[in-house]
Amino acid sequence: MNAMKTRHLSFAVFLLAARAMPLSSGDYQAKTVAVQPVESYPARVTVEQVTVAVDPYANDGKSRTAFDVKDLNSKGYFPAHVIIKNASGNHLALRTRNIVLVSPKGQEYYTTPATLVVQDVVGSTSTKSGSPLLDFTSKELTNLSIEPGTVVNGFVFFYTPEPKKNLFAGSKTAQKDLGPFDVSLDPALPAAEIRKK
Repeated sequence: MNAMKTRHLSFAVFLLAARAMPLSSGDYQAKTVAVQPVESYPARVTVEQVTVAVDPYANDGKSRTAFDVKDLNSKGYFPAHVIIKNASGNHLALRTRNIVLVSPKGQEYYTTPATLVVQDVVGSTSTKSGSPLLDFTSKELTNLSIEPGTVVNGFVFFYTPEPKKNLFAGSKTAQKDLGPFDVSLDPALPAAEIRKK
């Protein structure tokens, strides 16, 4: 009887410990991000029939609408949703490492791969269906060829060691592959976000 009580007690301790553990990747909820017509985004520029729009996710609340992580921006990662419409007759090559965020003081921030973001913020490297890694990487803008007459979209992530500052306020994105694309992000930010800079 004593051994039976010990087993029940051990099982009860295991259940309590399991409840106290942080959420596993099985608790992660993948979210759908709606893509609007490229002309509807306030932060955009068109050069030679190619339009690049950027939707900055400047705070934890907005980032949570795309990724099931409470404090993505507070940990220094600022996602930007990039939408590219190729209305030209040319094939375009996109290299995401050539997308740069330029601060008002001229400091350049290069993109951080989604796998590194997930490892740092969530600590999970699981590739199971519904995992944070799978969700982040499936939404990530990757190197690709953009066919004539198509629209592509995806997220890029910028990191700052000063997460209390809004990395996007007063900044612009520059894309070196597609041409002289400098997209000012301020039109897409709420006035309160711009005042924080």
